[in-house]
Amino acid sequence: MPIPGPKHDLRPGAKGAMGARLLAVAMLCAFQYWLLTSTVEAYNGGDRDIPLPALATSLVCFALGAGLVAAGELSARRARR
Repeated sequence: MPIPGPKHDLRPGAKGAMGARLLAVAMLCAFQYWLLTSTVEAYNGGDRDIPLPALATSLVCFALGAGLVAAGELSARRARR
């Protein structure tokens, strides 16, 4: 019966890269939350030109965050092989 290998990534720098991705995604989420609250406040204050650029910025942040999460998952799958 073979001994099963570890379930975590043992490559050098993998833990640091994972932490950096997690920090970047957390910062993007915080920025999106701030963007949402400031956009709603500006819209309620009468500024009707803000929502469309804010939506575009939020979509870019979402795409960046999703890409970072996907890159992390891909890296974890490669490490398991």
